[in-house]
Amino acid sequence: MATGDGIVSASWTEVQALGVRAATGAGVPAAQSLAFGAMLARHLADGGPEVPVQAALDSPDQILAVAHRVEEIIEEASMSPRPVATGEEDATIRTLLVSWLFGLPCRAAVEVKGSTVLAALDLTSPSTRQRPERLQVSTSLMAKLTKLAARTYVPDSAASRAMGAGAGLMDTD
Repeated sequence: MATGDGIVSASWTEVQALGVRAATGAGVPAAQSLAFGAMLARHLADGGPEVPVQAALDSPDQILAVAHRVEEIIEEASMSPRPVATGEEDATIRTLLVSWLFGLPCRAAVEVKGSTVLAALDLTSPSTRQRPERLQVSTSLMAKLTKLAARTYVPDSAASRAMGAGAGLMDTD
């Protein structure tokens, strides 16, 4: 539902699903697209800036870089309860890395000191962070997400419908 000031109110699930589709449409592999969608919803719920999200969608390698960094942090956290420190000079990647860590389904304590991100993950405890009922998304980010997501849709044609695409409506007369 759009408000008069260029902001769209959307459910967590809607934003997460659209983020997954948009990342896929940008060329990000499925597993990282799923994680990106979760990160996007958490990022917006926490009031994170949209500029890094838009930049990452313009450069999918940034999404992959963050996803791989998170995988490394999770692996290191699985071997020791000590906080994991990682340096990241790129502010866009650092911002998304923090939101990605907070978007994990486990308890996470994340601190940024300059270009260093300190992450303490409790991989055995579920996250207790609450999800808001609605997220506020700018119309420009929503348009970008929708445009990228559209790249994943099956083209409307008789051949695609014959192969099962569409709403299941058939003329059986």
